[in-house]
Amino acid sequence: PQAGYFGLFSYCVGNVLSSELICKGGPLDFSSIPSRAFKTAMFFVALGMFLIIGSIICFSLFFICNTATVYKICAWMQLAAATGLMIGCLVYPDGWDSSEVRRMCGEQTGKYTLGHCTIRWAFMLAILSIGDALILSFLAFVLGYRQDKLLPDDYKADGTEEV
Repeated sequence: PQAGYFGLFSYCVGNVLSSELICKGGPLDFSSIPSRAFKTAMFFVALGMFLIIGSIICFSLFFICNTATVYKICAWMQLAAATGLMIGCLVYPDGWDSSEVRRMCGEQTGKYTLGHCTIRWAFMLAILSIGDALILSFLAFVLGYRQDKLLPDDYKADGTEEV
């Protein structure tokens, strides 16, 4: 095994002759990602991140929409984000059998088996963010449906009054 590390879209391998790391990849350099599983995981994690950012931007809808509607929109976005992050975290270890990962972690490395490598903080934070998004979606659904119950009986959820 060689020194180095690998992430979702980049990896660095230690040079045997010197102590410096040679890094390849980046979020915009899709061709340098070493496996299809890493590419798939990157897509789903990016989708989850964009949905989380989108739900934050949706807070501006409180000025123009019904409060319950905004809560429900954000809840669905958070639930979809949690799903994307979960798929990304489940697919990511499938790429551990790529040649670049084997070069760093040893020949015992395979799908869902890391060999001599260890999981670091970024993957753990990604798993925690799944739980966070699920909790936030649950809370937003609860707030959205409680907000509906606070409305008067003659007020419909679509914003029109009964005659």
